[in-house]
Amino acid sequence: MIKVKGIEATAAGLLKLREEARAKVDEYLGRLADSIAGRARQNAPVRTGRLRQSIEARKTAPLQHVVEASAPYAGYVEHGTSKTPPRRFMQNAVAQTLENPP
Repeated sequence: MIKVKGIEATAAGLLKLREEARAKVDEYLGRLADSIAGRARQNAPVRTGRLRQSIEARKTAPLQHVVEASAPYAGYVEHGTSKTPPRRFMQNAVAQTLENPP
């Protein structure tokens, strides 16, 4: 008969390590979202400042962060219209952050 000692301690240690890793990943995702939001604010065209002020990063769930421009016309600026070309402030912010992460 083979007896394994310390299996409970090992399992508990692995669970703790999993939670610590999850917390670190969540923290890093938050920093990425904050960086994207900051760069999007810098990239956004300014007329009144409303678009820039509407850009925010927030945590919506564990391991889930959202960067959003809530100005009603943000999508038209980002993607353009039949009369205006797209000004990709958000897409460029994501690319810039992925090239130079925080």
